[in-house]
Amino acid sequence: MNNNSGIKILVVDDDPDILEVLRLLLDLEGYNVITASNGITGLALARENTPDMIVLDLNLPDINGQQICKIIRSELDIPIMILSARDNVSDKVVCLEYGADDYMTKPFENIELIARVKAILRRSEKNNTSQEAGTGDVLIFHHMTIDKASRQVFIKDEKVALTPKEYEILLYFVGKTGHVLSRDDIVNDIWGKNSIYSWSRSLDVHIKNLRQKIEINPKNPDIVKTVSGVGYKIKK
Repeated sequence: MNNNSGIKILVVDDDPDILEVLRLLLDLEGYNVITASNGITGLALARENTPDMIVLDLNLPDINGQQICKIIRSELDIPIMILSARDNVSDKVVCLEYGADDYMTKPFENIELIARVKAILRRSEKNNTSQEAGTGDVLIFHHMTIDKASRQVFIKDEKVALTPKEYEILLYFVGKTGHVLSRDDIVNDIWGKNSIYSWSRSLDVHIKNLRQKIEINPKNPDIVKTVSGVGYKIKK
């Protein structure tokens, strides 16, 4: 018997057949499923219910799914998985830049979708546990102040708007100062060694965005340096 009844997942998709399939699949896993067939309703349900995860389509009748992803990410710390028929790189990159945690294309295999949902929820639970354990911790990292209790980062008393994944990567880097990190090591440590998805492109996007937000000169980064052919080195 699955012990997932306390976990709420919001599914937003305008295709009633897909919506029903997802509801049934997630329900069989024991999750509490909330559904919406358009973006406005999806946003309202996200704000009202604060689900543990959101599965979001891009082609919605009222609001573009990418914009919904951006809005949700600016307001709520909830993992988002994009589920879309769009398979081009530009859409994937935009969604990742807007804060999506995963991107899966339709048509999909049921077993893979459930595996990805579980992986995202595991990572989210791990992050929340780490946050609780670190309550009260304040880290000084170069010109940044990192408040682990609130998961907020400040530069000269100004809050830096990091996505949950960017914050996770930054905190990981703080513990690896002076080390040369291979891209594979970062992906394995952040997304998990058993990840069924290649996060190589996602890592590039997240580090690019992170540099834009924390480096004094993003075009010539001083904290997160690229080591050609290897990965990255984090300045002490």
